[in-house]
Amino acid sequence: MEYEFNFVVDGIGIDDDKVVEIVHDTFDGVLTRHRGRRFLDVSESGVNAIDAAHRIVVRLRSSLPDLRLVRVDPDLVGVSDIAERVERSRQNVQQWVSGERRQDKRPFPEPEGVAGRSPVWRWGDVNAWLAQFGEGDDVCPPTREEALTIDFLLPKWQRTLDDGLPLVRFAAADTGDGREEERETVQRLLEGTLTLPGVLERIAAFPVPATERQRLTVVCAVLTDRLSSVVSRIGHDEVWAVLAFQGAEDELCLQPVGTAHAPGAIPVSALGLSRDATVGDLLLVQTNGPDDSPVPPLTPVGLD
Repeated sequence: MEYEFNFVVDGIGIDDDKVVEIVHDTFDGVLTRHRGRRFLDVSESGVNAIDAAHRIVVRLRSSLPDLRLVRVDPDLVGVSDIAERVERSRQNVQQWVSGERRQDKRPFPEPEGVAGRSPVWRWGDVNAWLAQFGEGDDVCPPTREEALTIDFLLPKWQRTLDDGLPLVRFAAADTGDGREEERETVQRLLEGTLTLPGVLERIAAFPVPATERQRLTVVCAVLTDRLSSVVSRIGHDEVWAVLAFQGAEDELCLQPVGTAHAPGAIPVSALGLSRDATVGDLLLVQTNGPDDSPVPPLTPVGLD
């Protein structure tokens, strides 16, 4: 899904022609200034708003190292603004707000506050409410909850990038077999491990191309997960990820994996594994090797 973000930013100016060119040509974005503040309007795709924000932060900071993303602008709208955006009358919108119309769905969102004497709402919340009726923007702004989460994470994300370390995105192997809690256990174990000194640095040293070292997907899996379910969680613009799982003795195992086109990776077929192979099969091959000779640790594996 495509998400739109209007960030309050610092560190770059609208009078810098090079910056404006990058914003426009690379991100199809707009950099503006209003009442002394600078705003950057960009969009990005993702499985949800947090994932899209995670992705766009990495891309923006890679192209604009001096950029500082301060927060997501709430884009507050009143009844008249909503009416104009959805091409309805003010009376119609007021009926939505009061609950006189469209009572069969969830209620109109609570206002964010009051401007003058009139209530105002986050456009992201209003747009999400309209979506249940097939209306609103196709490109979704974040809701209040999503924006607050992004605001909370922005400083941490940017500090991590400043330290030359990758931003980690967690994803669960996509199988739908009812073992989600076990995969969540792997994620919690890994999250705790990442807080230990030097762990993230070691992951950053994995044999992953420099073009993908700023954003790293970690797929949390169990031994019975098929490798095909792992590769399905690698981002559409990525060829590398890290596979995380608990080994035979519940130890945390990390394995660099990539798509079939990942440069320098050993195809699973070369290890004697088929498309139906599981994470457990890969662990056995790593331990014993295809010819009873162990595969060197952290050897990148290409998944079909």
